[in-house]
Amino acid sequence: MRRFGPLLAAVLAATLAAASLAVFLLVRHAGDELTGPAGTGILSGSGTIAVVVDARAAGSPISPLIYGVAFAEPSTLRDLGATVDRWGGNASTRFNWTAGADNAARDWEFRNKPSDDPYAFISGALQAKAAPIMTIPTIGWVAKNADNGTRSTGVPAGGGRAVDDKGAISGYDPSRNRAVTSVSSRPRDPAGGLGPSDHSVVYQDDFVKQLNQRFGASGVPYFAMDNEPDAWAQTHTDVHPAEMSYADMLRNYLDYAGAVKDAAPRAQVLAPELCCWTSLGYSALDRGTDNFRSHADRSAHQDVPFLLWWLRQVAAADKAAGRRTLDLLSVHFYPQAEGVYSDASDARTQGLRVRATRSLWDSTYTDESWIADQIQLIPRLKRWIADAYPGTGLAITEYSFGGEKDASGAVAQAAALGIFGREGVTLATAWTHPAVLSAQGAAFRLYRNYDGAGSTFGDRSLPARSSGSVAAFAARHSDSGEVDVVLVNESPNASATVQVGGPGLTGALQARYQITPGSTVIDRLPPAQTTTLPPLGMALLRFGR
Repeated sequence: MRRFGPLLAAVLAATLAAASLAVFLLVRHAGDELTGPAGTGILSGSGTIAVVVDARAAGSPISPLIYGVAFAEPSTLRDLGATVDRWGGNASTRFNWTAGADNAARDWEFRNKPSDDPYAFISGALQAKAAPIMTIPTIGWVAKNADNGTRSTGVPAGGGRAVDDKGAISGYDPSRNRAVTSVSSRPRDPAGGLGPSDHSVVYQDDFVKQLNQRFGASGVPYFAMDNEPDAWAQTHTDVHPAEMSYADMLRNYLDYAGAVKDAAPRAQVLAPELCCWTSLGYSALDRGTDNFRSHADRSAHQDVPFLLWWLRQVAAADKAAGRRTLDLLSVHFYPQAEGVYSDASDARTQGLRVRATRSLWDSTYTDESWIADQIQLIPRLKRWIADAYPGTGLAITEYSFGGEKDASGAVAQAAALGIFGREGVTLATAWTHPAVLSAQGAAFRLYRNYDGAGSTFGDRSLPARSSGSVAAFAARHSDSGEVDVVLVNESPNASATVQVGGPGLTGALQARYQITPGSTVIDRLPPAQTTTLPPLGMALLRFGR
């Protein structure tokens, strides 16, 4: 999502809205019935704020897999309390497991380079008790060597419509750059081997088999089908300048996901790893020369939004084959408002960054960017899953709200984790990971290691409501019955005095942990019935059974 500037937002807003039913999320304040979602604070208000938690409710499970990161060292995984570690990003699209090489394409001058060691990565994740996700290249071309001097040249600024069956576009043939930088990559080894018999071809199912040999059938539990194939024509233009169509995206997925499932039947597959808001509704080919206005590819598919169509086709193919290939529908999310995905910390950006988390769920919130629409990402995708392929999980495998060292970035991170749990996301991995001793690192640890001894937020989400500027997220520990409440003051300029109570919340307040705005430290404070949060401050309260 971070790679593209303003597109034709009006077209996208109208067509996506027409494709899905409205999702109504009630926003309730103190004095109303307890029917609204947690974390409905409004960025205003002062005085005492009542946070009401319904501890009588059965609650809904919070997936432990929402606390994920990417490319973290074992010590970082342990200190953050992270549960998933993802090997992904643009370089993973061109990763050659036989040569220890990759190519980050437009991110780094289209040059080959040495890759990280996948075996050390997986070992480190498992050592830290985090589930590794490995990305399987599906683009068809991977780096032939790790030589920084090997690079593509003469690459156009962007891709376009294919003009032949080899993937050339008008004015650019990728054949020479493919020959210089890459070797062919295919889903299946026809010989059924465990290693490359011909270094001119790399087989991805052999890589999966190698991993099974080293780590056992359950050692790598998740495989992602490449990275942002909807953006290949823009990012990996040198070897794949042709924009992907509806049919291309489906065919590519089925070829590689089937090969992975054959090699590792017990592993779960994540796809299609979309980068962008536009990709929910359109194929890359729909961009055309008029920024999605005519969208001929979508029109040829009964005007069904791309991702909904893709889900339906995968479900049909899986049913015909008698097995499930898709386990988790996966997308990426980056806020598009100007300056948010950055280190900026001015007052305007702070406010935008905090409010941007509402695009994850809130049907009343219009995204403050070129999108200018109610994104409501999680409810939208869950409805499409229910419509097209029930039983599929939902993963957000890249997200970041910027401001890693700023209090607003910490607030956005804390709100995102609370939202993922409350809204029923199956798996989420930040890009890449916050430093343990950073503001965002402290926010992450508030859920996963707030006392430095591994104590965590509860595992069953409870209804909670708040008023004023405070977002509240509550959860019960299913083993002990204790209840945790995370409080996030979303106001950048006003303190908030908070009182927490509610039906069934009868246990004594056992502990109170608080983060001073922008601090890297989580302080333990004496239990108190009333908590005062400074602007952009956060706290966790633990109540006994």
